[in-house]
Amino acid sequence: MEKVLRVGVLGMGNMGKAHARSMMKMENVKIAGLCSSPADDARVFACENHLDCGIYDDGYRMIEEAGLDALYICLPPFAHSGQLEAAADRGIHVFIEKPIALNVERGKSMADAVERNHIVSQVGYHMRFGSAVRKWKEYMDSGKAGRPTLYMADYECNSLHGPWWRDVTKCGGQVFEQVIHLYDMGLYLMGDADCVNGHIANLCHQDVEGYTIEDTSVCSIHFKNGSLGSICGSNCSVKEQWNGRFRVICQHMTADFMDHNHAVFTFTDEETPHTETVAEDVDATYLEDCCFVETIRGRRENMAGVPEGLKGLRLVSAVVESSAKNGACVVSE
Repeated sequence: MEKVLRVGVLGMGNMGKAHARSMMKMENVKIAGLCSSPADDARVFACENHLDCGIYDDGYRMIEEAGLDALYICLPPFAHSGQLEAAADRGIHVFIEKPIALNVERGKSMADAVERNHIVSQVGYHMRFGSAVRKWKEYMDSGKAGRPTLYMADYECNSLHGPWWRDVTKCGGQVFEQVIHLYDMGLYLMGDADCVNGHIANLCHQDVEGYTIEDTSVCSIHFKNGSLGSICGSNCSVKEQWNGRFRVICQHMTADFMDHNHAVFTFTDEETPHTETVAEDVDATYLEDCCFVETIRGRRENMAGVPEGLKGLRLVSAVVESSAKNGACVVSE
């Protein structure tokens, strides 16, 4: 009989609740603990969903007492303060939302803990699991798309979000907290980055008290395989819209993504190019959760472990560093 996995969720904001709902849909997975500070959010969620589990206001105590097989860390990045290492040292598999840390040193500590303890880890790069992204990756991996040449992406919104999100010391900035999804897509589809030239600026929110992050960003990327990329970010665009679009140009195919589930592929190596449309609305968060559980059970390979999260962290850190150096090329390592 298959073992029942005991899972804990640390942080009961939108993402913590989403991952908990994923766990509730799975067979032989039990939510053993929920943690929020104060504990009210965890208690209310458990009551509303008729969960019989431990309720905690201290993540370290849940790690020690709940008998977990796996832990979800769904905290703002400033609150990532060693919980992953504590869980890993107890042999607990860990899923952590992005960005994994606010600096590379902390990210390396996490990656070292994962490697040292031989646990399964996963970062919340849900876009990798979108229907259009998965189909396009098949074309790239098979060679059908040809050599990757250019990646172009932009993320746009217009929102103040929460107070911690506007504080660069707590979220790292829009590049760290939001646009990192598109930086990860670049790494996933084009390969490792070599160097970046970046610029970030606060152009629309200089008079907003406590707004210390950038609202405008742009960077160019040189990937190690010779391909190139550009990624832009804005928090000055249309209100109530959160758009992450990207285009990938390969030698024989071009892909235009409206988002991770919707894209048009153009076969450009034909005399009369034809197109293929992918428009399947899948729950990418649920699929990434299934991947995490199935990897723990040994049924599939990890798609986005903490080492991948460290790559993304290095890349966005290089963008910010480059901007501080007036756009000078910074090696992403």
